[in-house]
Amino acid sequence: MTSHDVVDVVRRRTGQRRVGHAGTLDPCARGVLVVGVGRPATRQLAQIVEKEKEYTTRIRLGWRSTTDDREGEKHEVPVTTIPSEQRVRDALSTFQGVIHQSPPSFSALKIRDGPPTNWPVQRRR
Repeated sequence: MTSHDVVDVVRRRTGQRRVGHAGTLDPCARGVLVVGVGRPATRQLAQIVEKEKEYTTRIRLGWRSTTDDREGEKHEVPVTTIPSEQRVRDALSTFQGVIHQSPPSFSALKIRDGPPTNWPVQRRR
């Protein structure tokens, strides 16, 4: 189910035309999709998106996927040395604080008012 699917369900069940969401549903992730119903609520969604967030993850050394997540085709990457716990902590600390997050290559990111960038890829499949 996509974020847009959720919005459609909420529109049908509430009878409201103005329904929006603050985020996306990632099939691999767990969490909450914030949905705003009605004009005042949908206007506040931009502020909600800017709020502080916390993420947890599980990593597996020695593997890489074509989609940068567990859904893509996996390729083994040789690991010659197992990193120490401190080295892993140091690497993870670079993901704390304010981060400019680039969308992955398979993102449905909209550029200005155009279609999501993954649509041309989907049409070719």
